Formats: sequence, C-alpha cells, structure tokens
Amino acid sequence: MNKTGLLFDQSEIQDAIEAGELTTWKKKRYIKFRETMRGTHYPCHFAVNAERNDIARYLFVGDVHDRDALFKVREGLRQYLERYQSIAERTTLVIFFKPPNNDQSEREYRDQFWRVLEFLNERDPEPWPSDIPEDPNDPEWEFCFCGESMFIVGRAPFYTDRKSRYTPYGLEITIQPRRVLDDVSGDTIEGQHARSVIRDRLKGYDDVAPHPDIGDYGDPNTREWKQYLLPNSNDESMNEFPFEINTKG
Repeated sequence: MNKTGLLFDQSEIQDAIEAGELTTWKKKRYIKFRETMRGTHYPCHFAVNAERNDIARYLFVGDVHDRDALFKVREGLRQYLERYQSIAERTTLVIFFKPPNNDQSEREYRDQFWRVLEFLNERDPEPWPSDIPEDPNDPEWEFCFCGESMFIVGRAPFYTDRKSRYTPYGLEITIQPRRVLDDVSGDTIEGQHARSVIRDRLKGYDDVAPHPDIGDYGDPNTREWKQYLLPNSNDESMNEFPFEINTKG
C-alpha cells in the first residue's frame, strides 16, 4: 500500500517499479496502459491528458472473481471519490484487474464487468442521488456510487476490431465523475467540439465504425449504460439493463 492508501499516482508507480515492489502483472498492465495513452492519436483526449498530466489515479485489484478484489474496488473507488476534486479539474480513475490465466470470451468479460457494478451498487454506502433518475431507461440515468454519478468505460481483450476499447491483459475499468464533465456536456460548444474530435479519431483508430449506441448523455435516444462496455460488433446491442438497481444505499 502506498502513502495515499489504495490509489497510486504516476510517481508512486514509478517508484514502486524501480524498487521492485510492483508485482509483474501490475507493472505489465500499467506500462501497456501508458504506452496506449501516449501512442499515436488515441481517440479520447480526456484519458490521454489525464495520463500525460499525472492527474489520473490507478487502482490495482486482484482476480475479478475474488470477493476480496471486489471489496478493494469498492474501497478504492470510495477513496477516489472522496478526494478527486482536489486532484484536478478533469481527473480519471483507472482500475486494473489481475489478468486471467486463460482466454475468455466476450460474454465472460461482459458478465464480469456488470458483476463489478452490481457489487458496488449492492454495497453503496450512500442512497441514490436525488437528481439522478432511478430508472436505467431514463436518458439521464447514470451509474452512481457514494452519491456521485459517473461515466464508465470498460476495456478488454475481446475488442479485436474496436481498438480504442482493447487491452490485452484482462478487464480494465475507467471512471470519470460526471462533475468533471459538466463543462463539456453535449449541449455546450466545447463539449460538441470535443465529441466531434473524438468521433473523428475513432474512425481512424478503430477497424470498425463507431458503435450505434454511442451518443450524448441526456439525449432521449441514448442510454449511456449501453456505452459502458460496448459490444465488439456493431450489429449487437444490450436491450435490458443487466441487474436491478438498489437506490436505498
């Protein structure tokens, strides 16, 4: 554990690597993430800027099937939400899970991803925020934890063509509190420009067209949870939210 609890910043990761204190899988996962964010034209410049400007925070947990790892996700996310506003205007949390021993299917990764969110929701220490709809079918619904709504992106090895969502070493989850994105929402000029740039970059970066479920938060035709872990194929889409939301805390 480092000086800030479960969360690492870049200097703490580098110090741990140089001291030989970071286990092999953690080192491998972080270095690959760093290479991706600092590579050529990664589409999401918010994620790129967070890594390059040392305003991302990193959480290493164990096997996604291990309850101890899920409790570590819960505590790490709680720590991050408690302090993110003191880190930077637009910060990000990156959660690395221990790579599995065997190859896994898209369905297996999908089940793992939603089980993580269900676990968090079942053990949320705070009630659902009053300003966020409780029904996932509402276009303004968003996943919440500790009273904070957030945008979530899952990356995994099954994204053979959707390279912006690809990582070779197992499940990875990136979280941005909605509050850090308020000034670049879809109804602002800056937000519209940012989304236009990202979508243009996606066309050149991925080997498949942007998924039809990608849209702006609050758009009546969009359900943001469908974007959290996109299908690899553009011919597929999630029709139902995968678990029942607990709003009582």
